[in-house]
Amino acid sequence: MISALDRRQFLRGAALAGGGAALSAWLPAWAQTISPGMRPTLPTVSGEDITLTIARQSMSIDGRQFRAIGVNGTVPAPLIRLREGQRVRLNVINQLEEDSSIHWHGLILPANMDGVPGVSFPGIKPGSNYLYQFSVVQSGT
Repeated sequence: MISALDRRQFLRGAALAGGGAALSAWLPAWAQTISPGMRPTLPTVSGEDITLTIARQSMSIDGRQFRAIGVNGTVPAPLIRLREGQRVRLNVINQLEEDSSIHWHGLILPANMDGVPGVSFPGIKPGSNYLYQFSVVQSGT
């Protein structure tokens, strides 16, 4: 049986949701939806020629130092803004001691430019680079 939501139930639910959101700032870092130790705003790169460098780096989470793999000095990697129809060249430099690659989220591109090294992509050897070149064939994220 479906019951109609009356005004009192609606206001009670809205007050509980608002109170929960206000109190979430006092939760420990591991219980929050956004880690305050991470970079507050994601850096953005755009254009037709973009260079990305994969390397080990230090980062601070909740006041403690950790070693991580970053791209252009950030974890997570920078946001890449492209336009539909644009031809892009992304030069990826691997400064790690093992093969690496980039897995692209939200981007349609040839299968041989995406995936796991040795499976659908040969990988970028340590100390070398790979030039991704493709046209952006869709819009959105």
